[in-house]
Amino acid sequence: MTRLENDLCKIDIAVDETYQSDADFKSKYDILLNPNKLSPDDYSKAYSIHVKLPDRQYSVALIGDYNCWDTNCAVIENDLLTILQGWDILQFNVNTAAVIRSVTLNSMAPNFEIHKVDMDYLIYGETDITMLNDRLETLWSFSGWDIFVSISGKRPFEIKADRICLYDFEDNYYELDFPGNEIRG
Repeated sequence: MTRLENDLCKIDIAVDETYQSDADFKSKYDILLNPNKLSPDDYSKAYSIHVKLPDRQYSVALIGDYNCWDTNCAVIENDLLTILQGWDILQFNVNTAAVIRSVTLNSMAPNFEIHKVDMDYLIYGETDITMLNDRLETLWSFSGWDIFVSISGKRPFEIKADRICLYDFEDNYYELDFPGNEIRG
């Protein structure tokens, strides 16, 4: 589960395991978003998003790829909620409940986490580390020798003050700076 809060709102995001069809969810949620028109037969998953504003609250079901996780899956800045769901990223205005933009990343495998780094977004994926600008355009992407998961107990992905530290499946170590240059690897 991801819990976000700022001066404007409180947001909880969790996977809703009960997704069977859009029709079922239309009565359960105030808003149903299915940008890729997926069905449960498409190996899809639903995020349950609860938005609490000072004057109202509402719920959103966001349907996306099954390969997504509800930990570190979103960031909030002012009234803009940016949500990562596998390969897809959706930006949503929490005040108007309007979708601002939706993009699909060109990565070989699903993505695990999204983080805000200065004005940009850093995406931690299974095979790619990707930096996006505020319009969700790719600034750079980096892939290692193997997937960015660790069986040695080391943290496969870590953001430090001045760099990104990575371990891949074969225990290779990489360091990147925020402009995407490999410092060590």
